[in-house]
Amino acid sequence: MATEEHKRLADIVKGTHALLRAECHQYGAEIAWKRHLARNDVLQEYAASMQKLAVKCWADNNSDLRSGTYCRMEWIKAQCKEYFLNGGREKYNKRERDINAKMTLSSVGPSVEGRTRENNPSGTANGLRDSSERRISVLDVGSCYNPLSIDDAFDVTAIDLTPTVEEVYRCDFLNVAIGGEKILSRDTREIRQLPADFYDSVVFSLLLEYLPCPEQRYACCGNAYDVLKSGGILIVASPDSKHVGANAKLMRSWRYALSRMGFMRIKYEKLRHIHCLVFRKCVRKDVAIRWSKLQRFSEADRRYACETKIFIPQDFQATRSKEEREKLEYEETDLASAFSELPFDNETST
Repeated sequence: MATEEHKRLADIVKGTHALLRAECHQYGAEIAWKRHLARNDVLQEYAASMQKLAVKCWADNNSDLRSGTYCRMEWIKAQCKEYFLNGGREKYNKRERDINAKMTLSSVGPSVEGRTRENNPSGTANGLRDSSERRISVLDVGSCYNPLSIDDAFDVTAIDLTPTVEEVYRCDFLNVAIGGEKILSRDTREIRQLPADFYDSVVFSLLLEYLPCPEQRYACCGNAYDVLKSGGILIVASPDSKHVGANAKLMRSWRYALSRMGFMRIKYEKLRHIHCLVFRKCVRKDVAIRWSKLQRFSEADRRYACETKIFIPQDFQATRSKEEREKLEYEETDLASAFSELPFDNETST
């Protein structure tokens, strides 16, 4: 059962999301985001609420790996280790080579313009050193309190708009510069520039739904692509309390847009209240794009098939009445049912 404190913290989070979406509709995404960043008191209250929910309210629901409602961070860590330490990377290296061979491009250079960097900073075939030589480098975006750092397998760069612990850097990932190296502010607490082609993995845990418009979500994924090494992975955890097929069209649209960007989806699980996905940055962008070229969308589904947008259910509420939008917004963003390990599960499962 949820306590009054649980509900109070959840209402703060829901209210922040709702305000940001409302201002996005009123002023446009760019102005709304600037207004959001200027509300330091709101950002601090939001960050503190999220930390308290995660540390104090959700912890009791995170212990059973078999239940499908365990901590998303455990799922994320497991996927990283499976990919980098237990043969997953090699498996998908081979799969990519096989697809490339079928495309008869094995002896031809990259043929697609756009977001495609084939730099090889470590000098190995896939842009990554042997995992036994070092830890897995992870960029945790929207980290809040740096939960991945407790595992020695990871070398974590944790960033957030408003950090709650010293180990997290201030950074607006939506607008951060990406270049040859990491550049910090004078006080070393803010990241002004992130290095390109540098990280083994980028983590978006409950991040995309925070952003109020589809173009911003796509831009964030594009930045993730740019900071990842070839063969690196983007891990996404996104809330959805509905059954696995309810938002299948949206999940397909994500795969379509990210395929066009250069990502291959290699893992998808729908847990009780959350979508969990892993996308690989292909060494050859053409291999990723191949999947999108094979897709055929019905007339009814064409609105989901966009190359430059990442949709969530709330994006399609604008055509409803104000009363319907308010009701649906509360239901679909309610932390009680949206996230796998959030409070109120007992109340919403009946």
